[in-house]
Amino acid sequence: MDIDIFAIFQSLFNGFANSSFFAFIKILAGFIIAILLIADILLLSKRIRGDWKIVFHGAKVPDLKKSKYIERWESIKSNAESGDESKEKIAMIEADQMLGETLEKIGYKGKDTGERIAAVKPGQLIGLEEVKASRVVFKKIVRDSGHEISSPEIQAALEGYEKVFRGLELLD
Repeated sequence: MDIDIFAIFQSLFNGFANSSFFAFIKILAGFIIAILLIADILLLSKRIRGDWKIVFHGAKVPDLKKSKYIERWESIKSNAESGDESKEKIAMIEADQMLGETLEKIGYKGKDTGERIAAVKPGQLIGLEEVKASRVVFKKIVRDSGHEISSPEIQAALEGYEKVFRGLELLD
């Protein structure tokens, strides 16, 4: 006599799967899942009622309008690419101001851009080292307005600022 164990298990499974008891278990599991989903949604909405930025980012993140930064950066770049030395210097000053304002909005304290950059810890800001090098060029321009500076040097310095803005996802 040959016993087909596979057929026995298959008939037992089919009998259980088609039983009213299993249908009750499936309906009960569906209700439990629905209740848990509703509870999760209610708990999440209760948590979000405060400030959704703190919920999703872990800290208060200011509203930085990307379009305004792109527009302002394009203006700075056009001044820098004008070929006029005074406009290039103005572009450097504007880029530094823009960085200072951005760092202030993000929450770094200090009375000027230099102090705010000093408050940034390594690894907190993409392009931190590059912008520190760019600040050297900026300081030369501010301290001595007659200081001659080459266009490639200004372009390289602006790339440092641009790297920070890209790291903050303010520029494309």
